[in-house]
Amino acid sequence: MGIILFIIFLIVSLLLLMGKGSFLIAGYNTASAKEKAQYNEKKLCRIVGVGLLIVTLGIGSLMIFDFLGLYLMVGSFLIGIAIILIGSQFASIVPVKKINRSLIGSMIAVLLISGLIYFVMFTGNIQIEYQSTSLHLSGSLVSDSQVNYEDIVQIEYREDFDVGRKKNGVNNAKIEAGRYENDELGTYRLYSYTNSPAYVLIETKEGWYVISDQTEKQTFKLYQKLQSTLK
Repeated sequence: MGIILFIIFLIVSLLLLMGKGSFLIAGYNTASAKEKAQYNEKKLCRIVGVGLLIVTLGIGSLMIFDFLGLYLMVGSFLIGIAIILIGSQFASIVPVKKINRSLIGSMIAVLLISGLIYFVMFTGNIQIEYQSTSLHLSGSLVSDSQVNYEDIVQIEYREDFDVGRKKNGVNNAKIEAGRYENDELGTYRLYSYTNSPAYVLIETKEGWYVISDQTEKQTFKLYQKLQSTLK
């Protein structure tokens, strides 16, 4: 899903950079003919296109660099908004004091909302840390879990696990984490990447935990390492 959003933003950016697609600019597309006459339309399109392209590159960095990408994305949004905010004044053919502030506000609002949607729907990370006496599980926007090795009853590697329903936590295009429930385990704690091809099921004296990495090979390595740790 993230790559689809990236491609859409990239296409829109390139269209605007060509001086076309003014109907895509929030605020401008609903402005009156008199308000539109205050701007050089092609110049405005190109300025917004530059700002949007920088935002698009930030989205792309998030798909590649995870945590570093998050900082790059935030930075790109700030730079992109600054370019649109300042640059749109140069697209005006009237004195700066008469610029339609609602146009600028609308463009900024669209970028901010798009960024928020992307952050909620397409970001997240799962961390599994093997400590001396316990397994530390953490995921974005959910509480951590500490699983003592001595409390583990059994572990199992599975490729056909149904995560079931989320009770509370995160369920987006990147991760599934928090309290989940299915017919097999009942209520359990999940720390997994979305649509993972494999899982490690951990039964403890207090209940079940299910973990996974981003690929089947990485998840199997998690299982092997936990298995050797428990010996």
